[in-house]
Amino acid sequence: MTSTTVVLIPGMLKALRLVRVYGFMVERRDGLYYPGSNHPACSKALAEKMVEGGWLVKQGERYQPTEKGWHAGEAGSDVG
Repeated sequence: MTSTTVVLIPGMLKALRLVRVYGFMVERRDGLYYPGSNHPACSKALAEKMVEGGWLVKQGERYQPTEKGWHAGEAGSDVG
């Protein structure tokens, strides 16, 4: 079994902060959206990287934060 490390980048932090505020994001045609938004918070590809890294979990069309994701979205967190 091969293990890959996914590095948290600034674009991921924005999406993780939004998912902390709203509790989840919804997958639509071109990315992930928080409830009531018409602008994507991030791309589907970036969301899949966050799932791979363990920050989000996908349930149907919803993406929700994991425990690791909740802490990564906190202001001033040092997630490595």
